[in-house]
Amino acid sequence: MDVPGVEESRILCNFDGSLDQVSTIAHELGHAFHNECLRGKTMLQRTTPMTLAETASIMNETIITNAALSEAANDEEELAILETSLIGSSQVIVDISSRYLFEKEVFERRATSELSADDFCEIMLKCQKETYGDGLSQEFMHKYMWTWKIHYYIPSLSFYNYPYAFGLLFGTGLYDVYKERPQEFVKDYEAMLAGTGEATPAELALGFGFDIRKPDFWRRSIGIIEEEIQRYIEL
Repeated sequence: MDVPGVEESRILCNFDGSLDQVSTIAHELGHAFHNECLRGKTMLQRTTPMTLAETASIMNETIITNAALSEAANDEEELAILETSLIGSSQVIVDISSRYLFEKEVFERRATSELSADDFCEIMLKCQKETYGDGLSQEFMHKYMWTWKIHYYIPSLSFYNYPYAFGLLFGTGLYDVYKERPQEFVKDYEAMLAGTGEATPAELALGFGFDIRKPDFWRRSIGIIEEEIQRYIEL
């Protein structure tokens, strides 16, 4: 939570000692770092679009994952770290995609008719099958997903699930740039976070030399995740 009056952030979260929880703390600290970069801005200039709201948080997760992989003592540790990372990536890319398709179809059908609980369940299962394909057993399909995701019930934030997928792929691409030019990156990265309320994502991305309006950038980020999958299979 941003507390603009004192230019500070507050974070409340659980911690059980697991790598997943370390990643969660890193995620929330990413939001705090984003707030730090916005210090001195007006309230209007702090208003960040949803597409960029998860950039710093997912960047932090990526940093933690890569640091843990570099320090893995053996194949078993590396495998465990990769599994934690890929569970998150799969959830954000595949499951979030199903939620996007669900919400899109609900809006389209709702424009011409009322929808029942059975209709919502039908759409949810259809969208999960479309995104997961053969990757998820029929018995684990979750037709009631629409009942317990608060994201669907915030009137001012339609498609609230979408920024997580955008943030993961955008953050992954940024981390790849960081590996190529670490010295110059930090200053540019802080400037980008400071400007999230004053420019579009596409404009800010151009400062790092990539065009997010073209599919090549997104394919490159997906390719980085694919490399983790291939390494996981090898192990």
